Amino acid sequence: MSRAPSAGILGIGVFLPEEVRTNDWWPEPVVDRWRAQARESFLSSAREPELPDLGPGAQAILAGMASVEADPFRGVRERRVMPPGMVASDMEAAAARQALAAAGVSPGEVDLLLSHSQLPDYLGQPTAARVHHLLGLSPRCFSFGVDASSNAFLSQLSVAEQLVRSGRARRALLVQSSGWQHIVPREQPQSAWFGDAATAVVVGPVRDGLGLLGQAHGTDGSLFDALVVGTPGGRWYDGKPVTLYPAELRQTREMLIGIADRGKWALDAALAEAALGPEDVRFYACHQSTVWFRAVTQAFFGLTNAASYDFFPRTGSLSASNIPFALAMAEREGRLQEGDVVATHAGGSGICWSSAVLRWGR
Repeated sequence: MSRAPSAGILGIGVFLPEEVRTNDWWPEPVVDRWRAQARESFLSSAREPELPDLGPGAQAILAGMASVEADPFRGVRERRVMPPGMVASDMEAAAARQALAAAGVSPGEVDLLLSHSQLPDYLGQPTAARVHHLLGLSPRCFSFGVDASSNAFLSQLSVAEQLVRSGRARRALLVQSSGWQHIVPREQPQSAWFGDAATAVVVGPVRDGLGLLGQAHGTDGSLFDALVVGTPGGRWYDGKPVTLYPAELRQTREMLIGIADRGKWALDAALAEAALGPEDVRFYACHQSTVWFRAVTQAFFGLTNAASYDFFPRTGSLSASNIPFALAMAEREGRLQEGDVVATHAGGSGICWSSAVLRWGR
């Protein structure tokens, strides 16, 4: 009986729009109002009784949040913006072409296409079909969307790995894009925290000992309303403006203060499946929803030997593209080498979270 092949990353592509939006795009009176709101929020928090039973993970997250409390831009200096007429599938196809070239894979060799668009071209259908068309993939290529918010890439990776190892697919193409700044009004501070981008990852067979070694996934639907895209006080289909907002502030707080503890559980489980420890990790790639996320979680996870790549100040959050972007940039700059053990972690609204451990190489 033949042994199932190892599955890993063969190539990554990145697309960033040319337009750079710096912080001076927001009018000063708007930014002053954000500062006042942040100051009042901080004072209100200081007046609250101390929360009981906060462990070191929650304390680390609260310290990270406090470190940017005075900055209305939360550490972002610039972000990329799609030009008029461009949509998510355009960005995704551009990133996919680059990933296929990096992997040495032709469009006709792709058996599986998984997409995730934070700002889809249309509601009710995945952008996978249009990306498939733009790339000229085979009609036999199995294509669908994976809806896991900012955790979509690690969810895609898990699905692709299983299909490659089973022999159902030889080459898988995973595409991700971000674009929430287009649904948040300019007057809201969240409008400054996101950037437009797309990434793409080709997954396929790799040499023994390389590729995906361990993974773990978690879900907590009791925090479903922590951060949503919809219409405050109604439904997104009520005909009123749609925006990004916390629908239930208690859930938002629980989601935030639990980031480190949930992440440590997932990463420890993924490392155990890989028969490795935190000291074995040489590179850490994670969701960068804030300027402090990477440093705080890496320290709490005990990844003392791992290099990393920070980009949040130059791009804002890239949602599900955060991890592929970090991996692509680190490899280009030589921070990520063949044979390195890579640890990843991300979480998405809903909420769901994942960690995966790979040994880098093709």
